[in-house]
Order: sequence, then structure tokens, then C-alpha cells
Amino acid sequence: MNNSVTIERDVLGVPLISGSDRKDVAFATGYLHAQERFFQMDLNRRNSAGELSELVGELALDHDKRQRKHRFRKVAQQAVEIMTSEHQALLNAYTNGVNQGLEDLGRKPFEYLLLGVEPQPWKNEDSYLSIFSMYMDLNDDEVKLDNLKGFLRRVTVPAVIDFLSPLKTRWDSPMQPGELPDVPTPGVELVDLRSKGVELYANLGGTTLEDSLIGSNNWAVSGELTDHGGAIIQDDMHLSHRVPTIWYRASLSYPHPDQPKDMVSITGVTLPGTPFIVVGSNTHIAWGFTNTGGDWVDLVELDISDGQYMTTDGPRPLERWTEIINIKGQEPVSVEYSGTHWGPVVDSAYDNTQYALRWTAHRPEATNVNLVYLEAARNAEQGMAIANRSGIPPQNFTVGDQEGNIGWTVAGQIPNRSGIDSTYPLPWQQADKNWDGWLSGVDYPRVYNPVNQRVWTANARIVSGDDYDKMGNGGYALGPRQIQIRDALMALERADELALLDVALDHRAIYMDNWRRLILNTLTEEVIDGSPSRQQFHHFVKNWSGKATADDVGYRLVREYKDALKLKMMSSLGRYFLSLSPEARDDVEDGFMQKLNHESEMVWRLLEERPMNWLSPQYESWDELLVETVDQVVNDLGGVDQLSSATWGQRNMADIRHPLSGAIPVFGKLLDMPAVPLSGDIWMPKAQRSDQGVSERMVVSPGREDEAIFHMSGGQSGHPLSPFFTAGYMDWVEGKASPFLPGETKYTLTINP
Repeated sequence: MNNSVTIERDVLGVPLISGSDRKDVAFATGYLHAQERFFQMDLNRRNSAGELSELVGELALDHDKRQRKHRFRKVAQQAVEIMTSEHQALLNAYTNGVNQGLEDLGRKPFEYLLLGVEPQPWKNEDSYLSIFSMYMDLNDDEVKLDNLKGFLRRVTVPAVIDFLSPLKTRWDSPMQPGELPDVPTPGVELVDLRSKGVELYANLGGTTLEDSLIGSNNWAVSGELTDHGGAIIQDDMHLSHRVPTIWYRASLSYPHPDQPKDMVSITGVTLPGTPFIVVGSNTHIAWGFTNTGGDWVDLVELDISDGQYMTTDGPRPLERWTEIINIKGQEPVSVEYSGTHWGPVVDSAYDNTQYALRWTAHRPEATNVNLVYLEAARNAEQGMAIANRSGIPPQNFTVGDQEGNIGWTVAGQIPNRSGIDSTYPLPWQQADKNWDGWLSGVDYPRVYNPVNQRVWTANARIVSGDDYDKMGNGGYALGPRQIQIRDALMALERADELALLDVALDHRAIYMDNWRRLILNTLTEEVIDGSPSRQQFHHFVKNWSGKATADDVGYRLVREYKDALKLKMMSSLGRYFLSLSPEARDDVEDGFMQKLNHESEMVWRLLEERPMNWLSPQYESWDELLVETVDQVVNDLGGVDQLSSATWGQRNMADIRHPLSGAIPVFGKLLDMPAVPLSGDIWMPKAQRSDQGVSERMVVSPGREDEAIFHMSGGQSGHPLSPFFTAGYMDWVEGKASPFLPGETKYTLTINP
């Protein structure tokens, strides 16, 4: 640290960090992160490195065993080694600030007192490990889709798999239009559940598998739609809720690196463990991220014999290594791993096939700190170019500038693929051809100043044609949320921050109305006659609000019905397709087919067409299945007398917990955010589950930050006795238009060299 840094905090604990050098500001950022969030940072680095057992004991051992195959500690060390001197200096300053902040606390954070362990110093490589934890959240590190499609390819034909997991759906809303072929429903010659005895489907189990993440939203409107001529950006990143929340708010002020007489003034959120603003606004540009759904993780089907695996150059010996996992209070455990030049060896979840797992995150050059350059970018095109060379989990990057320009591209490194379909496991003979270095920035997909003056992303497919081939399909979200956003934006003649906040808080149940109509068509007068439970069910569903409001019983019943019916259908399909493989494992849960992509579209196709060859022989008709599911939902909710209290908020109750709260009797709940009923659901702009959803929300026009809006699902501090612990939480719950910029200074801290 070369010069003094001033930190001014408002009543919520949001800091304005002012310094005469970017490295000094990084030092101060690290200092604050350590003082408010060090345990969170420690969990993030240990999570990706597979070192949690050393902190919390045997409880985390299975996680650490799974994680060590990635060798992220080694990858992080390699990434640090290839950093530029400029980035090395930035990270050195941040790391020094973290360790100084930890030391200046005077006593170790309370979590370490509870665990009876000592916090370990921060290292430069730990910042990369923090980013790798985000790769784990945002990419399919278990390659569930490819793994399942690989198994299905061994027991059926592509025409069936394309129907089970369709790319094209009725909810598509890409910014790049393009035609996709319709997939016909396979006939009895390809699929026939009724060819198997009814005993195959006895005692079906399985649990409803929600999407592992409920995605994120962002959009932009150009200056053509605003009174002031500047663009407006809306961004809300949907992630798992936790205490403390993922993000740490901050404003930074320092001289522009290329024009020292000008100051960089940027506000947004940081990721504790890293020194830069992740999303925010710098008075010139504002930007946000959503997950792309592109294909960044592959499986390579292996041919292994006598410790060697086949390649196009002949057999090569498997790499073998041992990981030593330290466990709190116990002796260390040794675990053996094997790998290939494509990546570590993993087993099929369904049979005896073995694969190599290839992931962009395994490559040290895929991750960097180039995102810091966005802080000083002056226009949208500059921001898009920086995004293309940044090293983060590949994200949809939506940007707008003060002049009114808007754009979309991908932030993060994209593999340069050959066009081979990598949505299935790759044959080893084709694997080397499929991934030839990294895509050049000039070839990145992009949209800039579209004629409709609007950009939108919500994890569904954005691109078509050649750009789709570049990105692939890693499991795009079903599109109801994205199409609802697009249509709401198209309906706006003029836009301001409050209008875009209304779009973000929209919880109309457009997608679920299809399921409501299915229920009402099923519960005819004849079906409900003489059945009080069916009559009550029909009453609440018919009189729903049309929204996922917390006090709505009808919405809850429709949602429960959809989940139960889909699980029945998917579990029957799972039993059927497993029965086609003589090598199928016997520990596969019945509901495994839910790990497909867009499988809900397939389920709806079946409910529309009702082909008998796709119906379990447990039922004489589709109507029998549909009515039985109503009765099951009533029973699962406690009977007809309990229906009136079965609101959506009763199920969708905020469950935002500190990692240690469950281990502390009586007082542990004081570490958690208040449990309040939440409106919203996963197929609408206000995407919200009890433990996942909007981690932050900002609506901002660059240069007009004083009119911008911000929400976050928790306070700045991770300590329950801090005045900042829950500050801002209820604004997030209620959707109140709270300020983006820090408020009036209440606390001032100066850090001297």
C-alpha cells in the first residue's frame, strides 16, 4: 500500500472506498472483506479446493472426495503463475489487505470460535478458488445432461432422445431468430411403456428435482425509449441464498489508469475473495450477468484397458495421483484418482461406462481478473470487448451506456469447437478435434443496438444458427420467464427505472395457467360429484389470483399438482428406460429422467396428445392418472380440511441460513435471515424459491446512479451483532425501490500505509 485510503460507510454499511491508486483501493477492499466476510471467503476457497473437511470435519468428506478430482488448488496456482505483472500487483494488494483486515479484528471471527479452529491466511490463489466456486454454481460440474443422454443413446435412438429433451419449445424467445425442426412424438415401435408388465412400475419413488439453479434475469433498453437518452440496465442474478449473502456492496473511487486527471467512480457488488466490481455502473456504462446455459463441460467416452486409455495416437497410460484430505479431529484420508489428457476419469451414473470430464474451468488460462477493466470502460462496445477476454464462468453480458447504446455478448472464454455434437458424450476418436483452443474475440456472438431497442436474457436460448453452434447446449432454461420479460419490454412505449422494476417484480403465472386449465378440464362435474376434496380443489384452482402471491391457495395447488404429475410420469419413464439396459445400475433413483433438459415441454406434449404407448400400464387412461394426482395432492397436503391454509407462502417461505445455524441449539436461528413468505416462482420474472432466487437486483442508467434502484437478500456483515447484518433485507422482500448509491456517511475509516 502506497497511500492513504478513505472508507466512508452509510447506515447500511455500504462503503465508498476512495484512493489515489487502484492497488490501494484493492487493499482496502480486501481489508473490508476480511473484517465483514472472512468465514464466507474461507468456505468459498475450501469449497472448490475440496478442503472443507479440515474446517468442519467428516460431514464434508464426501464433498471433498468428489471435488478433489478437479485439482482446483493446482489450477489456481497455475493461473497465478501466468498472471501479468499488473494483475499480480493488484492481487498482491488485495491479499495483503485481507490478511491485514483479519489481523486487525483483534480476535478471530466467531465461526472459528464455534468450530475451535484457527483461520488460515489468504493467498493469491485463493481468489481464483473463489471464482472456481462460482464455476461450480454456474456450470454443470457433474455433467448431468450429457451423462444421462449418453446412457439413453445406449438403449434407444436419437429420435426418442430429441423428443425427451427437445431444444425447440413453445416458450422460445431468442434475440437471434432462427428456425428449429419440430420433433414428432415417437410411436409404439420406438417407445412402449405398456409392453412391460405392470409390476415394473410398482412402488415408484423418486423426488421432485427442481432446476439446480433458477437462473438470472437481465435486460437493457436503449436511449430511444428513455426521456434522457441514456440506456437503462436491469440485472438480477439468481443464486442460492445464504448468510451472509454472496455479494458485498461497494463504491470505488480512484484515478482513471489511462487518464489520471479523470476519476473512476463505480458502484456495484463485489464477490468477497476477489478485488473487483462484478456488476455495476461507472457513470459511463452499466452491465449485468446471467448464466448462458452454453456447453462448457464435456464427457469423453473412454476405452480403458490395463491402465491405459485409447487416443488417436494410440494407447496412453492413465495419470494416477493421490489426494490427502485433512479432516478436523481425525486422521487424514488418502484418495486415489486417475485422469487423461482430457480430464479426470468419472463413472456413468447409470451403467458401467467410464468417461473423462473436460471443463473450461480446468484450464488455467480460462480464468483471469480482466473483469477489473470494466470499471474504467467508457462505452458499451468497449465493455463488450473487455467481457470477451475476461476469465469467468461464461455469462450473458448485457451492457448499456450513457449515450443510449445497448448490447449483448458472452463474458468468459469460449472453446473453439469443431461442430461435433457435444450435447452427448464424445467418442474418444473425436474428442481432440472438438475443442481446438479458444474462440477469437472477433468471432464471439453479439447483439449491438438491435432495431427493437431492447436486449433480454434469462438463461434460455439467446442465439441461433452459427452462434448457437459456437455456444452449444449445456442445458438452457425453459423459456417462460424469458418470454414474459421480452413481452413486457415490448409493451413499454417509454421506460424509466420504476417501469423496469415493475417488470422485475412481475409474478403473473402465465406458464402455470396451462396447468390450471388442465386441472379444470380434468375435474368435470361428473368427476367432482360426491367428492368434497375434489370440489374444494376445483374451487381454489378456479378462483386463483393468476399470480404466485404468497397468500394464494390456488396457485399453490396448481404448483403441487404440476410437480406431482410430472414426477409420476418421469419416474415411469425412468423405470422403462432402465429396464432396456442389461448393465443398468441398481441404485438409480426413479426420478432420474428429470435431469434431462426441457423435459417439461415433453411432458406437456404427452398431456396434449395422450399417446397410450407413453402411459404406464398402471392406468387404463390418461384421465385416470390425472384424477389420481389430484387426490394424491390433497392427501399430501393433509386432507381437505387443510387445503384452505395451504398457501403459496407456506411452501415458499424464505429459508436463508448461515452454514452453522443448524448446529447451534436454540440460538442458531439468530444467525439466519427472518423467515417470511415470498411471492414469485421460477417461471416468471420474479424468480424466487425459499432458498434460491434474487441475490441482488439493480436498475440503473449510467450517469444517473442517483436515481437507480438496488436490492440484496441480506446485509453487508456476516456477524449477527453487526448493525449491518440484516440491513436492507426487508427492502428485498417487499421490492421497495431502495437506493443504489451509498447514503450519507455515518462512519469513516482511514487506512494509512
